[in-house]
Amino acid sequence: MQKSIFCFLLLILFSCTEKTEQHKDTSPKKELNPFYEKAFVLMDKNQTDSAFYYLNKGKDLFQKRKDSFGMAKSFVNMAILQENTGDNFGSIESSLIASKFLKEKDTAHYYSLFCNYNNLGVASGNLKNYDDAKRFYNKALLFTKDPVDKLMLFNNLAIAYHNEKDFTKAISIYKKLIDSIGSKSEFYPRLLLNYSRSKWFQNNNYNPLKNYLLAEKLSENWDDDWDKDAAYAYLAAYYLNKEPDSAKFYAKKMLTLAKKLQYPADELEALQTLIKLSDGTETQQYFDQYSKTQDSLVNAQNKAKNQFALIRFDSEKAKTENLILQKEHASHEYQVQIQKIIISLLISVFLIVIVITYFWVKKRRERLLLEANNKLQEQRLDLSKRVHDVVANGIYEVMTTIENQKDLPKEKLLDKLELMYEKSRDLSYDNNSQQDFQDKILGLVSSFDNEETKIIIIGNDFDFWKNLSYKFKEETYQIIRELLVNMKKHSSATQVILRFNQKNDNYEIVYSDNGVGLPENFVEKNGFTNIKSRLEEINANLMIEKSHSEGLKLSIKHCSYVQ
Repeated sequence: MQKSIFCFLLLILFSCTEKTEQHKDTSPKKELNPFYEKAFVLMDKNQTDSAFYYLNKGKDLFQKRKDSFGMAKSFVNMAILQENTGDNFGSIESSLIASKFLKEKDTAHYYSLFCNYNNLGVASGNLKNYDDAKRFYNKALLFTKDPVDKLMLFNNLAIAYHNEKDFTKAISIYKKLIDSIGSKSEFYPRLLLNYSRSKWFQNNNYNPLKNYLLAEKLSENWDDDWDKDAAYAYLAAYYLNKEPDSAKFYAKKMLTLAKKLQYPADELEALQTLIKLSDGTETQQYFDQYSKTQDSLVNAQNKAKNQFALIRFDSEKAKTENLILQKEHASHEYQVQIQKIIISLLISVFLIVIVITYFWVKKRRERLLLEANNKLQEQRLDLSKRVHDVVANGIYEVMTTIENQKDLPKEKLLDKLELMYEKSRDLSYDNNSQQDFQDKILGLVSSFDNEETKIIIIGNDFDFWKNLSYKFKEETYQIIRELLVNMKKHSSATQVILRFNQKNDNYEIVYSDNGVGLPENFVEKNGFTNIKSRLEEINANLMIEKSHSEGLKLSIKHCSYVQ
């Protein structure tokens, strides 16, 4: 959760736009720039696209007047607008251009330098380049003496250390900041939240609950919805694996407040938590809401990025076309001759390139065809060998068993045939044996997911599987596949949920669907028999929680089977 972090960044970024505006006219003799002035009016109205457009036009006017400092301020504010709309790469590009026009030895440029380096730090942090972010924040400290600006910069540094898991340094910075401002400051709730969160991340035995609740209460006194939003997020995260009902309560409060603040990133985080904590149709409702919000956020960010790029492109294009027209007017005849020469050269070069490309493509096609044939032959030989080793040897083993054991039980024969079937089916997966196991599970689930049957998978991440034995993971894979095969054949389900839960050394896999369930006179057959056999092998238990007309829900629990 980054909300209290966002509060500080939002304040520092908009203070930059305001103070940079205040510092723009260091000399009373300089003319006003109407485009630059209008951009700040539009910023106040939250008309980002239009503000960016007039900042760009203002930059062009500053350039015409040869006012490099004005150009720098325009680029700094464009960079801030780009970062606020999620265009981090574009923001960094604009800030780097601004740095070319700023002079570090000129005190009149200090605040613009401070804002520019801070913005570079924010955008780099958003892209998870934490070393760059820290370097830019430390650079920004050189160009401000304002206590609030320094407070926010040190907070940003602490955030960078926290995000790269150096919690000791983050805690040290937060402690100094809290001690310096005292509990009466409007910044105290935010710093207390971030400090307590880092302490909890550093030591799971530390209880941040008291500080979280205090920060929530203080945010009410300051009427600060951003701090309340952060408090709800941290409380939901704290209760997630301890008290699901409390976690769900705060996640719902966070969702409501994030909608009020019109901050979709926090809406998505709240919905993620609610999906984990919900069942059945409620999960589907939250999942649908999550998809719509995510699509809306991505579309808005892409629209802003494209709009900014288009504004810059149109501006540069207009200047280029104007320059070309001026040159053509000054020396039209000369340009005509040059164009004729260039066209002749281009035609000659084009013909040469066509001939060379033709022979190169022909030769390359022949080489690729030969390589493809050779590779295909190698694959056929390899597959033939593996089929012989797995299928032929398996069939021979079954034949030998039938021949030598006259009273062979039917069940034992079926087990051997099933084992041979599974080995032959797994031939196509040999090349993927080294992939991350969560990806393997995701690939299995994806093969059953279609328009008729939607499968939601929750908690299938690296941390869940990392300490489990190879045998447990492989047996679990076969069990999940058996469940999905049975679902596809018999259940008529339209929705399936697979949830992976871990608490300390206790692991649980919960399967549920909305199909027809098990019949009342259900008799275990090979599918369930195989599942139970596999569970015995890995010291796990199967519990059927719901089995009839409302669908099927069962859980697989495994304790203390870590490596």
